[in-house]
Amino acid sequence: MTRLPNMLSLTHTRLTNALSARTGLSLAVRTLLAGAATVTIILSSTMLYGVFYKLYVPQLLHSAPVYFQYSANTTALVNFVPSSNYKFLSTSQAYSVSLDLDVPTSDLNRDLGSFMVDLELRDRHAHVIHLSSRPSILPYESQLVRTMRTLVRSVPLALGLIDERTRLCVRLVDDVYDKHFSPVTSAWIALSKPVQVYSAKIIIRAQFSGLRYWMYYWRVPTALVFIVVAVAWQLVLTVVAWSVLEAYANRSNVVETGAVETDVVGSDPSTSAVVERKSSSSLQPSFFGQPDHSDSEDDRVEQTVPDSTPASHSLRRRTSRTHSDI
Repeated sequence: MTRLPNMLSLTHTRLTNALSARTGLSLAVRTLLAGAATVTIILSSTMLYGVFYKLYVPQLLHSAPVYFQYSANTTALVNFVPSSNYKFLSTSQAYSVSLDLDVPTSDLNRDLGSFMVDLELRDRHAHVIHLSSRPSILPYESQLVRTMRTLVRSVPLALGLIDERTRLCVRLVDDVYDKHFSPVTSAWIALSKPVQVYSAKIIIRAQFSGLRYWMYYWRVPTALVFIVVAVAWQLVLTVVAWSVLEAYANRSNVVETGAVETDVVGSDPSTSAVVERKSSSSLQPSFFGQPDHSDSEDDRVEQTVPDSTPASHSLRRRTSRTHSDI
């Protein structure tokens, strides 16, 4: 009774393997898997570029207001970070530091002439990391030009819509790099003369070059190129991984089929004898050099006749006697 379930299991395994080898996955399933894989790869590439941009491209501008103290010297201390342990500049990026002064075009400022602007960039221990000193002066205007300009702007000036002021931008440091163990946290600024100032601010600007320049100033083209390259690489890796998994699955199916056949043949001695006789007969050459398949019909008869009845034993003996007479 155990022979029938084993034969059914063997037949089901062979049929499943045959269908898988011939047809494989259906076209709809393959299309669905390919579409899902493509969408996942595009989304992952976009997220990867976003993370890379956030980590690789630093902030372009850092600015802080400057409040000068008019005592013996015109000085100001600026803290860039809320705490001494905070680091806000990248050590692999070059920066420039400038001071923007919004000053009135008064006679006092014009009479001062040139003045010096001193800068000290300090770390959290108040140690000087970078030192710079640059001159500056108000733009020159002759008396005639000043009079004509005042006449042209007389109405807005009288209504208070505009002011008599000018903006000075003093470039203090170029191509400065922050130090890893002594990051810049504050700046000390001093003016050599008591210049009248409406407002002032210090600006630290990143000087991008190379890949960072393209990623910041040409964001869309750089992002498209990066995403296309990442998608291409991930598609290649996906195809290679799919091929390896498919080959491994086919190998596992072959091993499983062989194990099932071994279990079925080993569980029935009569089936083992029939299979052994079929294999030996298939290897014996005939008179014309081709394998002799004359015993295939007799083997099928022996396989289909049950062994538990006396008729099967007599039929086997008659069949064997016929083979010996031939």
